[in-house]
Amino acid sequence: MDAYKPILQSLKSTDIEEFIGISRYISSTRGIGGIIKSKPEDFMIWEVLSTGEDSRMVFESDLFSKSGYGEELLCVMKKVKLDSIRAVSILARTLKIKSEEIGLCGIKDKMSISWQYVTIPANALNHLRVLRINELIEVKPFRFSPHKLSSRSLWKNVFQITIRNPSNNSIQLIDETLRELRARGVPNYYGHQRFGITRPINPIVGKLIMEGRLEEAVSAFLSDYSNLENKDNREVRRMLKETWDLRWALDSMPRSLVYELKMIESLLREPRDYVKCLRTLPLRLRRLIIESVASKIFNKALSKIIDEGRFDELEVGDIVLPIDANGRFRRRRPIIVTNRNIKQVERMVKDKKMVIALPVPGYLSPIPKSSKGEKLLEAMKEEDVDFEDFKVKHLPEVSSKGSLRPISIPFWSFSIKSVDEQSITIELSLPPSSYATIFLREIMKPENPLTYIGRLSAD
Repeated sequence: MDAYKPILQSLKSTDIEEFIGISRYISSTRGIGGIIKSKPEDFMIWEVLSTGEDSRMVFESDLFSKSGYGEELLCVMKKVKLDSIRAVSILARTLKIKSEEIGLCGIKDKMSISWQYVTIPANALNHLRVLRINELIEVKPFRFSPHKLSSRSLWKNVFQITIRNPSNNSIQLIDETLRELRARGVPNYYGHQRFGITRPINPIVGKLIMEGRLEEAVSAFLSDYSNLENKDNREVRRMLKETWDLRWALDSMPRSLVYELKMIESLLREPRDYVKCLRTLPLRLRRLIIESVASKIFNKALSKIIDEGRFDELEVGDIVLPIDANGRFRRRRPIIVTNRNIKQVERMVKDKKMVIALPVPGYLSPIPKSSKGEKLLEAMKEEDVDFEDFKVKHLPEVSSKGSLRPISIPFWSFSIKSVDEQSITIELSLPPSSYATIFLREIMKPENPLTYIGRLSAD
């Protein structure tokens, strides 16, 4: 097996999307350009549960309902400029519980203001009405619940996003793009943030872990640097790669690199125990790293499907998922398209009662016996990944059975809230696990994807 050779150092901003498997648009319109996430308030997110409870409204109403029962306390966590995994770790440490005891519906962007539901053990807050952890996290209890929160509880995410410096005729361009998206659908790519937009290290580390190359995985996570990332981070990674002086790195690494610092401390205690080192990462992050390998393969396969003009074409052998009355995909009830049912399924897809799906690879993934399945297998081969590789021998807790993911986003809403000479503010709602940046990508079509994180260049 060839030794791993760092590749991020040569990555240009124009290479990012190709690297994470996104290479096609479904709409043919010219984009409006612009930039998002210049500041956290430009990207606000809140959740709506399947019960209709709106997290932002609940938080701002300051109501604590004593209704419900159970050993879990449903709360709303407001966070500013902090990703969900890090926020949960901070909350768990403050409450003196394990991160795994906290339930949540999904992971929200770092450069944002978000209101997301979490569940915590009912006795953990000790009847506090509000828990404030510095200026970044605020947690308000809402009601008791018998169940720990999961993605199955979520109906939709709502986004209020400000696009700054769009083109002059942006409203007309948006209208034209929306018409195409309504007619053809929106590709349900995994978004840039799942991989790391300035340093897409997750699929690299994930593949090394799956291959059992744990020392290389640790080295890549700590020292592979990208010229697109923060200068201070880049320089300390570069020096660490050249010297592998862990004690120097522990003193020199920016304090914001919390995960890297914990890994280095683990290596200094037990230099050859790479399993223990990787397990200093939160379980949700370890799983995300492995899942990013599958996500990249899904993206590449979807790009190939769009390229061949099969995105909105139903074929015998395809897998479809029923959609319930609440617009949720019933992943546990997949249907195989056959010669006998294809006409009926076509009607159901057209009426948005079913949606075409593609496997997100895992060790139990079914393969569509259609051209879409062939494109998935092509992407697997290009990434040199086998389904059995998702049984992770050294870290079995991150093994992945795989799942089914719709290739399009059948339910969404979009409205323009305000317009001025320098910005457009929009409101967008999407089903769980769909990405606002992927929707905006069709509208903005920027030359540089760094504009999705508030930057115009790599400098």
